[in-house]
Amino acid sequence: MPVRTFHAAFLAAMALAIAGGTGALAADGHTIAISAAVLSKSNCKFQTPSSVLPIAIDPASGTPATGTVAVSIRCQGSASIASWGLSHNAGLHGSGPAALLMRHQTRPSQFLPYSLSYPTSGTIPKGVWTPITLTATVVPASFANAVPGTYTDTVSLTLLP
Repeated sequence: MPVRTFHAAFLAAMALAIAGGTGALAADGHTIAISAAVLSKSNCKFQTPSSVLPIAIDPASGTPATGTVAVSIRCQGSASIASWGLSHNAGLHGSGPAALLMRHQTRPSQFLPYSLSYPTSGTIPKGVWTPITLTATVVPASFANAVPGTYTDTVSLTLLP
């Protein structure tokens, strides 16, 4: 009989340990929103291999400094309407696409953060050159105390399909 008492006490202790010592474990949940874009079987290309996007910055300005450039794309293939997707890398100096940095040309330890915005997907008629506007923005807090001079970066765009 003492063996059964020990056995029951052992099982009760194990159940208490598994339950965290004070009762049942609480469950937690997490939701993930899933989306997908199915691109066309078209072949999309840029009209030119490179562009320049200049930004003029006035340190006395209290407004964001912006610059824009239009790049043209055209899609060929069997579909009369092509779906495309566009993304960019971290540039030469950034830590990711959302953390871009321009570097001072003569003071390589000086950087200027900026953001790049553009449509990331869309549809266009087959065979038609279509401009896409890219905008680079530098906020006043970033350039208010920046070292004067020229800052540059090179970002690669990827066009799908």
